[in-house]
Amino acid sequence: MAKGEAEHIVPISEAQSYSEVRDMTAMRVSHNKILETKKLPTLPTVAYRLLDLLSSDPDVHELEEVIRYDQALTAKILSVANSAYTNVQQEVDTLQRAIVILGVREISDIAFGVCIASVLKPLKSVHFFDVKEFWIHSVATGITSRIIAQALDYENEDRFFTLGLLHDIGRLVLLYLFPEVFKEVLEQRAKSGRELLLEEADAGLAHTWLGRWLVRRWGLPEAFESVARFHHHPFQKGRFLFEPAVVKLADLTVHQLGLSRLEGGQRGEIGPLLSKLGLDEELYTAIQDHLRFIRENLLEVWGSFL
Repeated sequence: MAKGEAEHIVPISEAQSYSEVRDMTAMRVSHNKILETKKLPTLPTVAYRLLDLLSSDPDVHELEEVIRYDQALTAKILSVANSAYTNVQQEVDTLQRAIVILGVREISDIAFGVCIASVLKPLKSVHFFDVKEFWIHSVATGITSRIIAQALDYENEDRFFTLGLLHDIGRLVLLYLFPEVFKEVLEQRAKSGRELLLEEADAGLAHTWLGRWLVRRWGLPEAFESVARFHHHPFQKGRFLFEPAVVKLADLTVHQLGLSRLEGGQRGEIGPLLSKLGLDEELYTAIQDHLRFIRENLLEVWGSFL
């Protein structure tokens, strides 16, 4: 059996079933508005260059060459390098030294995360939705996705950080293009206590659809579309979608460990995902312990500029 095929049909969740079979008329109307809009921001060139770089095995000099001309990005990286997180004895005043101290992968993650966050920086928090907590959750999901991929000895594990980082990006599309509707959705979720995806579906604005649309508009690889669309339900028509399943497990883990204070996240049993991914419970427990250990560092490094 090829990797990624399901052995049997797994019962879908309430959120998946409802959002998949409901009438999509309202959603088509919303999509028409999105397709007509010209105000959505584009990704900076450095973000695409970072993605290209991360698909290979970059060295210090290659990464420095990509970042060095973005002064704001360089300043943020130097700020992290000089924080208590690194515990360096002397001031780090060059990008090259910062990359050496923190490592190519860590700097790449920070740089890409800052690029994405800066594109949508004008967005402000609303009642029941804190934008900073959204980004903390997204970063934590990205880090957890990569750790899970490493534990599974999966090739190209580093891309799972960026896949996890962007899994819920559709919610920022909601806030950006439909702020009043999103506020109503959030208020309804606070009353109902249901998953936010269910309330979005009622309004015809599921973030999974909008996220897929945005990453496609940005021209990102197909894996980003798949994760954005299916991270709530990686079991599709008898097939098992590996990347969305890893991100789903990471998403559930981050919520269950309380690594961010973002309400309305997805719920579900961990066991079926562990079984299908081939991740034994002892190793998963070790991953959870590691995430608890790095929690404060995560908040310190990312919380300062998100």
